Amino acid sequence: MSETTSFEHFPGLIDLHLNTALGSVINVTMSQKLTKSYIHVPVKTPFSEKSVGQRFQEVANQNADKEMFVFYADQERKTFRQMQEESQQFAGGLLKLGLKKGDTLGVWGGNHYEWLLAYLASLQIGVITVNMRMDFPLSVQQEVIQRLGMKVVILMRSPSDMCDRASQIIPELLTNAADNLNCQITPSLKCVINAGTNQCKGMISLTDFMEMGKGFDRSTVTKAIDRVDFDDPICVTFTSGSTGFPKGVTHTHRSVLMVSEDFARFDEDADGIPIHYSRRFALIMSFGGMGAHIGVLFPMIKGDTTIIVGPAYNAQLMANVIQDERVTGSTMLIQHLNDILSLPNFEEYDFSSFQVCITGGSIIPHSFRQRASKITKHLLLAYGGTEGFGSTQSPKDPIEILHSPAFFPADGSEWKIIADDGQILPINEIGEICHRGPSLFLYYWGEEEKTKAAKKPSGWYHTGDMGTLDESGYLRVVGRKSERIIKEGVNIAPSQLEKVFDEHPAVNNVMVVGVPDGHTSEEVCACIRRHPLTKVTSDELKEFCRGKVSDFLVPKYILFMEDAFPTTETGKFDRKKIAEQAKTILGL
Repeated sequence: MSETTSFEHFPGLIDLHLNTALGSVINVTMSQKLTKSYIHVPVKTPFSEKSVGQRFQEVANQNADKEMFVFYADQERKTFRQMQEESQQFAGGLLKLGLKKGDTLGVWGGNHYEWLLAYLASLQIGVITVNMRMDFPLSVQQEVIQRLGMKVVILMRSPSDMCDRASQIIPELLTNAADNLNCQITPSLKCVINAGTNQCKGMISLTDFMEMGKGFDRSTVTKAIDRVDFDDPICVTFTSGSTGFPKGVTHTHRSVLMVSEDFARFDEDADGIPIHYSRRFALIMSFGGMGAHIGVLFPMIKGDTTIIVGPAYNAQLMANVIQDERVTGSTMLIQHLNDILSLPNFEEYDFSSFQVCITGGSIIPHSFRQRASKITKHLLLAYGGTEGFGSTQSPKDPIEILHSPAFFPADGSEWKIIADDGQILPINEIGEICHRGPSLFLYYWGEEEKTKAAKKPSGWYHTGDMGTLDESGYLRVVGRKSERIIKEGVNIAPSQLEKVFDEHPAVNNVMVVGVPDGHTSEEVCACIRRHPLTKVTSDELKEFCRGKVSDFLVPKYILFMEDAFPTTETGKFDRKKIAEQAKTILGL
């Protein structure tokens, strides 16, 4: 991208609805290069005044008979018309129970049709969907229900023990009638809907609930849809909770639509060939968080189809989905792609339809990018988190950008790189990445102090990521602030070394961590998993680094690990656990 926008000299231009007069200003500033690490990227078209539900109504009416969802493992298919009618029927049931805009509904269980049914129904009438993460213990699930004052919880058909799990934290489900639950932990809880076959006395089956909403006045549902505003909360997605009770990241209709709109801007021509990677978009991530925003709403606003791979993932299943459903795009972790490439019958599959794969979390080594080209034409990095979306690489980005963790910021967003004292740094200097824009979360549910700590009154969100901005406005991410290694007072980003090791033919995976040096500083330790049947020594790897990085950065320790690296609940390598393993092995 040869031209960028800097609004450094126009700090008052916060309103991103562009008019002709502002357009002339943009043309002037587009030719300027950045000197400080701040950029404001204007939107190309004015924001929509519609909620997600109102957008869904428009798209569903235009694409009534087109497939909206394919549930591959469950062998179910739904058109836009079917999802429109059935979600409004579910919404009628919620309104009949007395739910209103701003109430909360918990969704608990695996990825099935009923997850999206509840999600689409709720967002249309302003009820807030809460993603009850499957990895949370029952004590945390109970507190989630309490803290959010849930009115309804819907249980998925899998796992098969959802009925047992729910009754352990809501014992009234075993004894009380469904219409008289009288839940002690949350007196506001009106109903538990069960889509599975195992049933408790205090639950209502999904079939019966749908019947309840069938006769509800549809004009009342329509009026409820019209009353929802783009600034209203739409969903709550919880963080991992590794440092205490998980934070409930609350998004608005505007913020999730902006994520989808940003993905849509890259569904364009590359090398003169239309991509259209949203046409049949395969989703293997959870419906909660970015999975719903990208894999569901992004195809939805374009009238395209989402293929749900299944409640559980494996490489064989994903390969079958890509081939059988002629998938054009997907979001996958590097590990997912590697698993597919490692299938013993990989060469038997037809991946010719697969145009774009979006991944994240790390640098993509050139050697792996070459291997991944056997699956997908374009492998692009995305940057963002639960709290907000940053951007996605474009197929039209320069090759040096595509081969690095670099992104041009999303439309409508502001970015700055700051020092520890809060001052904006000159270009190309490493500091904390801060973001302000329409894709950001609203607040952490019920956590005013935590919200203030992360999101300042001015609207700036402190991401905790470290990175740089260059003169052309490209944002480069070098790692987490909490992961930086401080050696003799110098900040070292692990990615500075990881990208070097990634190019060594014997290195399969690498994680660079800091370990104590016995004083107040840290030493650099590279944890390596070698490719099978390859040999390399620590001294050879250290020599490989010399000349590519300064001698100061060459690791003091190199550890060869035989077992797979531990991962987080999202499938990324768990740097904290790897660092603990390294300290144990080294006896530090």
